[in-house]
Formats: sequence, structure tokens, C-alpha cells
Amino acid sequence: MEHMKTSSFATLQQKHTKTPSGSTICSYSNDLGDGPVLVLIHGYPQSAYLWRHIIPHVREKISLFVPELPGYGISTPIPPHGRRQVASALLEAMTELFGSSRKFILCGHDRGGRISHRIAVDGHPNLLGIIVLDIVPTLEQWRAFSNPAAAVGYFHWPFLAHKEAPDMIEAYGGDRWCRDALIRIQGTNEKGIELCRSDGAHELYCELFKKREAIVGSCEDYTSAAMPECKDQEEDMAKGKKITVPTLAIYSADLLGKRHDVPGLWRKWVQDDVEMRAVGISDGHGHYLPEGAAEDCTKLILEWIEKLT
Repeated sequence: MEHMKTSSFATLQQKHTKTPSGSTICSYSNDLGDGPVLVLIHGYPQSAYLWRHIIPHVREKISLFVPELPGYGISTPIPPHGRRQVASALLEAMTELFGSSRKFILCGHDRGGRISHRIAVDGHPNLLGIIVLDIVPTLEQWRAFSNPAAAVGYFHWPFLAHKEAPDMIEAYGGDRWCRDALIRIQGTNEKGIELCRSDGAHELYCELFKKREAIVGSCEDYTSAAMPECKDQEEDMAKGKKITVPTLAIYSADLLGKRHDVPGLWRKWVQDDVEMRAVGISDGHGHYLPEGAAEDCTKLILEWIEKLT
């Protein structure tokens, strides 16, 4: 983790917090006082290092809590690896560092966005709003696999959810698998691609995926997002249980936006009287928006923070 010592993370405090949920959460944080906390949650197949381009622009404006997802090679795995269990562990670690009365805003990319969605639907008295980056709700993504193009483009979803995936990835090479995943949906914007790879990021992510623990833990993440999470979301919709806090969806217009009506889908999952905004980022930017389109994302995140606070 030498990268952390020479990047924007060097300005944050690293903590290892043992949680009642069973995971020891590694996180990076700063505390500016009694104001709200911005929680930045990374996704697959990355680490908290994903936020390195955004942190310098937000750390003096709001307190930060930037956790490593359990089972991705840094924070310890959590049994069972369900969306609610992971959410609980992250919230427990944040509460330990900031206290139980602090308001907070969730900002999650990829799997981190799905955790943010779960917390928002289940509800939390201190949650001011959420930001989800380059996802549609999990159930909507699975339903989209009836389209051959979507099934081929996102083949890793059913593959990673299969019990034999960890052994197959390990045989292929976890670092090789990780690098392939990063390149496959990085987009075509040359500057964006350079930003995604900058500061040794790909080397860090691939090194983590040499660990059996990261391969197994991340696969369990996808397993929990299959039948269990889909069932939960089907029940949510049947009960009319939706997001009740302001929601900002930022997405790749040239990738996710070509396969989904992102604004329309998120509007379905947010309560009618609650503000929902969706913004597509074009110019060939791919899935890894907090890195490749960091300037655009930072601007949108800061605007949303100002609106909520």
C-alpha cells in the first residue's frame, strides 16, 4: 500500500476498526467538526484508491470516511457476505470514528453504489442523501440480461456469482483477471484511460487480486447480488419500499447509458416526492468515472453536497 503514502490519502488518517458485524474495516478519514460526513465507497475490482483524484477537492469542505470493502483484500471478510451485512459493518466503523449522531451522505461507485442503495431503502435517520455512480438498481441489471448484448457485455455478473468462479479466476491468474476487467469497460477517452491508470492504480488493484481472499470475497459480493439481493428488491417494490432521500445518479452516457434508460430506471426506485437527478457523462468516458472523469464527478458531488447541507 505504498501508493497511499504518496497520494492524497497521505492527508487522511488510516484506521482499522473491529466491528460487531465481524469485519475489521480499514478506512481513511478526516474530521472537520460537527458537520456531515461524506462516505466514499469503492466498487469492483478496485479499492478505496479509486477516490484519489476526488479527495483533494473535497477534504477541506466536508469530513470524509473512505472505507475498504470487506473481502476485497484489505478490510477483512465478513460472514455472511450479504449487502445488509456489509452495509452494517461500514456504518458501525463510521459510527466508531464519528459518533452516532453525525449526519452523512453516501457516495458509491459500482458495488459501493449498491450498498448505498440498500442503506437508503432500509432507511437511516442520519442519512441526508446518496450519490450512485454508473449503476442501475441490481434487479434492473439482472432483468436486462434477457438482451443478448447486455448479457455478453456484463458476462462477469453470472460468472462471478457461480460457486466455481474463485477457482477458475485463481487458475487464470487473479491479477490478470483484474487487469482484463479494468481494461474491458474503461471507455475510449484517452485522457480518461490515462487517469484511470495513473499513480500505479492498476498495479495496486491487480496486486490485491493475487490474494485468494480478494478473489473469494469479491465473488461472494456478486453471489449476494444475485438471488438474495434480487429477492430483497422484488419485495421492496411489492411493498412500495423506495429510496426516501435525495438521489443523484451519475453514469457513463456512452456505456451504461447506451444499454439502459438510467434516469427512468432510478426514478422508479425513488419515492415520487423525493428529488432524483441523473447526469450522463459522455466524451467516451467508461465505467470508472471517479478516476477517468474525476473533474466532472467532483463538480457534481460538490454541488450535491451543497444542496444537501
